[in-house]
Amino acid sequence: MLPANLREKLFQVQEELTSSLRTLGLTEPSSPLVIHPLRHGKHFEGVRLDAGADLLNHYQFQWCRMREASDINYHLAEQADKAIASAESYINRQHQLVSTLNIHLSSISLMMVQLQKITDAMGVTEATLKKTEEQLALFEDMVKDNQLETEIKEQDKKFALFQDRKFAELESLKNHLAAVRLQKIREYESKLVLKAKERQAIFEQAFETEIQQYKQSGIIPRVSQSNRQTTSLEEIVVDDDPSSLNEFLDDASE
Repeated sequence: MLPANLREKLFQVQEELTSSLRTLGLTEPSSPLVIHPLRHGKHFEGVRLDAGADLLNHYQFQWCRMREASDINYHLAEQADKAIASAESYINRQHQLVSTLNIHLSSISLMMVQLQKITDAMGVTEATLKKTEEQLALFEDMVKDNQLETEIKEQDKKFALFQDRKFAELESLKNHLAAVRLQKIREYESKLVLKAKERQAIFEQAFETEIQQYKQSGIIPRVSQSNRQTTSLEEIVVDDDPSSLNEFLDDASE
């Protein structure tokens, strides 16, 4: 649709062209030609000597009006040409817009199909993402279980090493305590042996003294209860050397 100002301009040009063409009619002047007498006062009867000048003046006046109308028509034609060119440009632009709109409208169905495909693809992608999330959650659980199992194995290994080390320390401590106990037992036995030897020496000396007294007096001296020491059976150590007993028996037989 043409704009309102362009339509009004075309209508105005049309009206001006019509009015200018109407004024181009070659009509006789409304007043009769006035024939003036000659300057010298001469004239001929029945002959109008000024008719040529009046006719020339009449046609010259008509020519001026035609020229003015032609100039006006020229300017109006230029305006009409500009208006037509503007209208043509506007129509061409509108035609291009309509063509573009038709192309876009024709591609709407294809766009709808593509949108439907995209929607379907998005649905498939969403389902795939959900499955992927589920698989990732399962994989994370498996990784956690694997890490836990690895940590348990590592702790078991550390516990086994710790247990072996403690068992080795315990065995070393047992061996050390056994060695210390054996050393103390040996020291205690050495003390007992030394003490027994000292007692045996004392008893041998007392026995020798009693033997000498018996040889001299023939009476066995009685040991006073105050000087006797109580000795347990475990503390008595029997001397394997029978030389003193044999000597005593030999003296008694004499």
